[in-house]
Amino acid sequence: MTYLQLINAVLRRLREDEVTSVNENSYSKLVGEYINETKREAEDAWNWIQLRTTIQVTCVASTFSYTLTGAGNRFRILQVINNTEDREMQRAPYKWMNSQFTNNSPQEGSPAFWDINGGTGGDPDVNLYPIPNVTDVIDFNMVLPQTDFDSDGDTLYIPSMPVILGAYAKAVSERGEDGSTQYAEAVNKYDKALSDAIAIDAMNVNNELTWEVV
Repeated sequence: MTYLQLINAVLRRLREDEVTSVNENSYSKLVGEYINETKREAEDAWNWIQLRTTIQVTCVASTFSYTLTGAGNRFRILQVINNTEDREMQRAPYKWMNSQFTNNSPQEGSPAFWDINGGTGGDPDVNLYPIPNVTDVIDFNMVLPQTDFDSDGDTLYIPSMPVILGAYAKAVSERGEDGSTQYAEAVNKYDKALSDAIAIDAMNVNNELTWEVV
């Protein structure tokens, strides 16, 4: 659903007139704020399939720090793969990584470890170790939430019903009905819609929820 469709879905539940633009009036703008707030809540609640992507880094000889361009500041890293070597890389403790780089003779070779160390322009920087001496390709499998919506046509990737019901509950609260049965029912519907959507999405990655002893 688009941002405009989401706002109108909430307005209908509030018995308000639909709008033709998200910025049509002050109330549609307020509902838009609730849409964005709830979208962030839902995105942060689960590693949604629809938000997963891979950012690739191509190593440069003698360079150990790389920026994950486009990751932003709400990213979640699920797995890091040395694509060239076809093996998973391990996240190393910051102090251990720092001690390797300050060593008089840091090791060079194909990277096997990674860690986050600062950021550039709002994106995270990652350190790789051993310090690359080859052009390995590193895959960062990540969850990247969408930025806040501001245009009519911005399209929601995650399930829409939890976002609609969560924004509706916030609007009911804003009207001064936060202690009412109506508000409690709205919150319960939001919570159930979100948990149901997560349960459905989790079926696609049930291997991530299973522990194995090896």
